[in-house]
Amino acid sequence: MRRIGILGCGWLGLPLAKLLLLNGYKIKGTSTSPEKKLKLSKLGVESFYYLMGKNNLNSSFFESLDTLVITIPFVKRGERINNLYESINELISQIESESIKNIIYLSSISVYDSLQGIVDESFICNPKSFSGISTLKIENLFNQGNFITTLIRLGGLIGEDRNPVYSLSGKEFDKGNELINLIHQDDAIGIIKAAIKNISSKNLIYNAVTPFHPTKKDYYSYIASRKKILPPIFIETKSKKKVINSKKVVRDLNYIFKKDLNKV
Repeated sequence: MRRIGILGCGWLGLPLAKLLLLNGYKIKGTSTSPEKKLKLSKLGVESFYYLMGKNNLNSSFFESLDTLVITIPFVKRGERINNLYESINELISQIESESIKNIIYLSSISVYDSLQGIVDESFICNPKSFSGISTLKIENLFNQGNFITTLIRLGGLIGEDRNPVYSLSGKEFDKGNELINLIHQDDAIGIIKAAIKNISSKNLIYNAVTPFHPTKKDYYSYIASRKKILPPIFIETKSKKKVINSKKVVRDLNYIFKKDLNKV
C-alpha cells in the first residue's frame, strides 16, 4: 500500500485525501485547527496539526511516506508570511531527513505573469509580480532538494462554491479582454492523482489549466447570468492575450479533462 502525505488538507487537499483513500492509498494529512484535525481522523486520515511558519509539525508525519503532496498556498494575494523562505528550507530539511523520495508541489501559473501568447512548460519564467517572483523562488528551492520534485502549475481554481465572478460581481474590472486560464477542482485533483501514479526519476513541471479560453468578459458575463448575480462592470483597456497550454498532462499522464467550465 502506497503511503501519501498531504501537507494542507483544505479546499483542495481534503477532497484529494478522500479520492486517494477510495483508491486504496494510506493517507497522512495536516490541518490548521483541532476541529479540522478531528474531521480528517473520522475520514480515515492519520491527521496532524500544522501551521505554516510555526515549525510545529510532528516529525512522525513524514515517516514512511512514499510521496508528499504540498497543497499549501505559501503565497497568497495580499498576505506575506514572515520568514517564508526560512520556513520552506526547514520543511525541505525535514523531508530530506526522512528520505522521502518524491514531492509534488502545487504551484501557480503566476510564474508566467510577464509572458504573452501560448505558453507551455518549456518557457523561461521572468515574473514581475510579488506572487510570481515568490512562487518561482519556492519552486527553485524544492527543485534543489535531495528528492524528485514534480511541480504542478495550477490555473485559477474554481468549483461549485468558488468562481472569480462572485468577488467581481457589480465591481469595476479592467481585465475583461484577457483570456481565462482556469481549472476546476475535480480536474486539479485528477491531475494530482495521475502525477502520483506516474512519478518520474527526474524533476518535472506540468501546467494544469482547462483547455478553454474565452475572454474574461464573455465568461464572467455568462456565469453571472447563470448564477443570477450582477456581472462585473467591464472597463475597456488593452490586455495581454495569454493561453496556458496543458497538453503535456494529456500526453504524458494520459489525463482527459472532465469538467465543462460553462456548467459550474
